[in-house]
Amino acid sequence: MNKLARIASTLAALAALSSAAAPAAAAAEETPVAAAKAPHHGRGKERPRFPMEAAPFSKRVDEKIAKQRAKVEARMQKGGVPDARRAEIRKVLDDVQAKVRAAVGKAAKDGVITQDEAKQVRKLAREARKAIAEQLGLGKKHEKKEKREKREKPKGRPIPVPVT
Repeated sequence: MNKLARIASTLAALAALSSAAAPAAAAAEETPVAAAKAPHHGRGKERPRFPMEAAPFSKRVDEKIAKQRAKVEARMQKGGVPDARRAEIRKVLDDVQAKVRAAVGKAAKDGVITQDEAKQVRKLAREARKAIAEQLGLGKKHEKKEKREKREKPKGRPIPVPVT
């Protein structure tokens, strides 16, 4: 009997869900317009919508640049980097950030940023971060990790063999 009761309750739940699914599907077709106007309630910032005006885009890029600079400064402070090395790092960072700002200025000439222009700026920024890592010798840690991973490791657990 217990098994029969569980099957019956499962079927009743499925019937209730299927009857509620039809209005939900109809409402789902109407929601994209409402969802576009509704505020974003997820984690992080709202994703940008393109095409976008140049001023909010450049503001967003400036915020990211400031955040990157703050992280670098904090890591230098924590790591006890000497003043001469700090000046070198700041100079490299300034050069790279100037290139990114120039790309934003070039994309913003017409006052509108398209998604392709934003992707080009993002690609330039990523390449710039990699260039900073190479210039400052920060990629060495990853090379060591790759070498460790290449070493042969025994697979699985060892099988105990009785001694006779």
